Amino acid sequence: MSTHKITRRNLVKSAGVTAAGIGLSSKSFSQSDSSKELPHQTGKVALITGGARGIGRAIALSLAKEGADIVICDIARQMDTILYPMATKDDLLETKKMVEQLGVKCIALKADVRSTADLNSVVKETMDQLGRIDMVVANAGIANMGYIDQMGDLAWQDVIDVNLVGVAKTIKSTLPHLKKQDSGRIVDISSVSGRGGSAGMSAYNASKWGVIGLTKSIAREVGKANITCNAICPTAIATPMIDNEFVRSLWNPNNPTSEGIDEVMKMSHELPVGMLDPVEIANAAVFLCSDQAKAITGIAMDVAAGSTARNTA
Repeated sequence: MSTHKITRRNLVKSAGVTAAGIGLSSKSFSQSDSSKELPHQTGKVALITGGARGIGRAIALSLAKEGADIVICDIARQMDTILYPMATKDDLLETKKMVEQLGVKCIALKADVRSTADLNSVVKETMDQLGRIDMVVANAGIANMGYIDQMGDLAWQDVIDVNLVGVAKTIKSTLPHLKKQDSGRIVDISSVSGRGGSAGMSAYNASKWGVIGLTKSIAREVGKANITCNAICPTAIATPMIDNEFVRSLWNPNNPTSEGIDEVMKMSHELPVGMLDPVEIANAAVFLCSDQAKAITGIAMDVAAGSTARNTA
């Protein structure tokens, strides 16, 4: 009885297949060839709102690593109705520096997404300096909490205007250029709060529900121009918008710390994790901006550690 040793080489030989037999050389399998390939987004331009820190910064850095030139804009100042520290001009400039260290171009501008004039100015600057826009990430967002009968009108309106109207205006200002190119990717940042209701967060939840509806409608409007439009729905992310003294004291009064927020989120998540790192959202955005996602449009992608697994749809 033969004791012929089974090896990968013998299996290949027995099948009558060799590298030469299918037109490949051993060099074809070497890592050195693939390392010479350009990053997937080289020569393209991504515009990201709310890019000074947090999720926006993570997305800017991740797309920069893919070779894209980056445009970030942010209000970079404190709004009167927001009770946690917002991004600053220094944050905006720090993100620009971090992006440029990756070897791509970066334009950093102060802009309020509630302002059509501001967004049009950002788009004009982008076209003047970089000549194109390929990816648009409508990320700028704020959070405010309180029962509806206890929130002032301006506090309520600011949340809607930044989180929903700001996304719509961002899309509107960039869409003519995407249509002219007959291609593009739009990614809107919604939230798992756009999937259900939360006491004390009606303005925020309403705005994020609206982003999902807006995303699906835009996807239907622009599909024939080879433009995709998708939303990402994050759970709680470890950013200054969530991990701050104001939110910590509200979410876990008995333990108003970062660990206290993690305790609360672990009860919501199916995976054994608390707040997620912003890079998890950036990974989803990079995918939705890639050629691998060219047939995906009109979806709301949960990056939620399983917190929406119990939803009916």
